[in-house]
Amino acid sequence: MNIILFSLVMLSSIFVLVLGFWWDSTAPFKVHISTLAAVLAMFLSAILAMTLYPRLKRRPQSQPPPIAFDDVIWGQDLSSKLSTPAAVIDGYNIKFANNAFLKELGMNGMRDMITDLPLTNLIHPSSHQQMTDFISRQHNHRSNETMMLRMLYVDGTTIPAQISLSPLNSLQQHGQFLLQFTTTTASEPTSTKLDIDHTYGYLIDRLDQIVFQMNVDQKIIFLNPAWERMLDFTLQECMQKTLFQFIHPEDLPLAEARINALTEGKRHHSQFELRLIAKNGRSQWFEMRASTTSRLNSERSSVMGTLTDISRIKQTSADLKASARLANDMIMPNVPCMLYRCKNDRNWTFDYVSEGCLEVTEYQPYEITNSLHFNYMQLIYPEDQQRVWEYIQQQINQQRSFQIIYRIQTRSNKTKWVMERGKGIFSGTDELLTLEGIIIDISSENYQAMMDGLEQMTSEQ
Repeated sequence: MNIILFSLVMLSSIFVLVLGFWWDSTAPFKVHISTLAAVLAMFLSAILAMTLYPRLKRRPQSQPPPIAFDDVIWGQDLSSKLSTPAAVIDGYNIKFANNAFLKELGMNGMRDMITDLPLTNLIHPSSHQQMTDFISRQHNHRSNETMMLRMLYVDGTTIPAQISLSPLNSLQQHGQFLLQFTTTTASEPTSTKLDIDHTYGYLIDRLDQIVFQMNVDQKIIFLNPAWERMLDFTLQECMQKTLFQFIHPEDLPLAEARINALTEGKRHHSQFELRLIAKNGRSQWFEMRASTTSRLNSERSSVMGTLTDISRIKQTSADLKASARLANDMIMPNVPCMLYRCKNDRNWTFDYVSEGCLEVTEYQPYEITNSLHFNYMQLIYPEDQQRVWEYIQQQINQQRSFQIIYRIQTRSNKTKWVMERGKGIFSGTDELLTLEGIIIDISSENYQAMMDGLEQMTSEQ
């Protein structure tokens, strides 16, 4: 400002000196007017300069502000052109989501519903704080980091996703970001993933077991072709229906209790037997093995699992019980023996054992059937256990029947010699389902009579 005032004073002095040499009363009138106008303009310019200088001094010397435009609309246009899942968020609310985003979360046709939806509605509660911290870091540092968190499918299923945020403007105070995510790891080659998916799909389609998935509302959302082959219902007929509509009424209470416990997060695994009703009205026995898609307690979750046809086992069991009754009533009234069905685990856990168990082992059938504290392996004489186990496993691996003599110890600690005859029961795909057989007390005086009776029964069949 001092420079401006000094310049004005010097110009005025020079002007007065010059004017004094030629100014007189004889000068033309136009010269007088021009001179006065010049002096007036000079002083007005000085006043204007003094007025504007403080404001010009306070104005920051920075780049011109960015051109104003609607960041959200620009972001919509950008994300709509992306083939990967993308959405525009303003703060913590979704303003727009492209088709890939909606499809990945099972929300096709729900674009209107997602507008202004809080982002936290699509993020698992356990990841809310992570997401909040992540957005805050982007506001403050504009970092290029990504983050792994759990997103929510429309049915409540959790899916792992890698999140990235890109700012839509350069102003720190604005909260518009382009959000993108992927559910595949960056290190996994796309071709490899496609090959794996194709292989898994091929195998699932050709399984003899039914593979199913239910959403959190217990509606069927996936079935493999084995369902149609076994029950005659087409897959289209059963989608979005509940599994309960196909379960035998007598088995419905147990099935409802087990499946409800899974979807409500009270249990993570369940295994039980039930009957399904085919399209022609016949009932068929299955073993259900199901698990939740989430490992968090009390979290509602979808359920996926398998249904294995065990009708053959059930029929065999019925035949076995009938044979047991026949043996007890007619052929072996005086010879101790026990018929059984068991798992091929290390303990040979009994699923069924006949009443002859008491006479052979001095234990009641219920004491060694599906017991967590006692099993048949404990009855086998310690020095015979390994020999018996290895022989039976060898025969099973070759799908042969087995016959072996060994010692057991009864409840009263008495040693008995027994002979066991049995075989493995296999599925159509050669999967071992169970073991069935008979254990005979060969210490009995009527052993030979019993053997003669068995031979007679076999020949008659």
